[in-house]
Amino acid sequence: MFYLLSDFLREVWGPFRLLKSHLVMMGGGALLAALLVWWRLPRLAKRLPVDRGKAVKTAEGQSVAVAGGAVSAGKPTGAGYPLALLLLPVLACFFPIYAWESLWDIGVIAGIYLCMLSGYLDDRADVPWGGLKKGLFDAGIALFTAFCLTHGHAMRAWWPFTQVETLLPVWIYVPVAGLLLFGAINTTNCSDGIDGLAGLLTLLSLVSLIVLLYVVVGHSTVADYLLIPHSNSAAKWAVLVSIFTGAMGAYLWYNCYPSSLLMGDAGSRMFGMVIGLAALATGNLCVLFVVAPMLLINGGGGLVKLAALRLLAAAGRPVRRPAPGEKPTTLQCIFFTFTFPLHDHCRKVLGWSGQQVVIRFLLLQALLLPILFLLFIKVR
Repeated sequence: MFYLLSDFLREVWGPFRLLKSHLVMMGGGALLAALLVWWRLPRLAKRLPVDRGKAVKTAEGQSVAVAGGAVSAGKPTGAGYPLALLLLPVLACFFPIYAWESLWDIGVIAGIYLCMLSGYLDDRADVPWGGLKKGLFDAGIALFTAFCLTHGHAMRAWWPFTQVETLLPVWIYVPVAGLLLFGAINTTNCSDGIDGLAGLLTLLSLVSLIVLLYVVVGHSTVADYLLIPHSNSAAKWAVLVSIFTGAMGAYLWYNCYPSSLLMGDAGSRMFGMVIGLAALATGNLCVLFVVAPMLLINGGGGLVKLAALRLLAAAGRPVRRPAPGEKPTTLQCIFFTFTFPLHDHCRKVLGWSGQQVVIRFLLLQALLLPILFLLFIKVR
């Protein structure tokens, strides 16, 4: 809204022209989002469902408690729902609206909110949703959001370590982008098990995406110097990511150890979608592996393991967890040496405390991210 009002308000006072500055919109949106969430979220949290220490089904069909469930039980969960509502006026004011083409962008934002809504319904459910139901919802929303991102036409994609640029038709781009969004949603969701872990890793990923979208891909001079295709739309997506970054920072005020509020599936799935969407907005389908390495290792490893176990079961070669005292087979060693999400392995097997997991995972991502970032954008 501010973007459209700028042309009229600048006649009243010249500095109003800055409302068309993406940098100003990024700063203003992030600040307003942070203040709104910090101020109103605790009050709205009183209406949220409480965590009941839900159990989940393992690949072997056993029911086990979610990591940290005993500690989290009784705390308000599903904070992603009021957080998303608080961000609606901020997005309406600060997200750049250009023309009728922005209806596609509204569809993309709708995909983010649909992801939040499906997670919130699961948070409120007396019986947790099954994997198939969650997967179908996530897949449908991911494909819808990927299609809206294309604006109905072929998409150009650039690739790491080369100057090759490919034109991908909609029927190829949407399934591939949808798969990446599906992975981003679920890896972030799987990482949400310790106070502050998913939030801090997500915050670091969002900040790196802002730099990539606004400073690298969105800046023609920098993009030309790095031999990377410039994107005219990258800056507007940097504004959206900045707004969610401000909101995440305010949420972490209440989620740091010991937390008083949990984002639940509503928040983790929504922020996972934002990470995946921003990664796709850079024009490169591989960026997700650069900006969220520990999120992918922590949560993605479990998804790969589950998919492999189910494929082996479908092929008639089921693999079960070895019984106590039983000598494990090679496949059992491969699949059951590590517990996923990886933060569970670090706590249960390595004996790390929750705070050690958070700090060490954060340090690992902070170390990996700049190395991968520089290799990705510099090596050609």
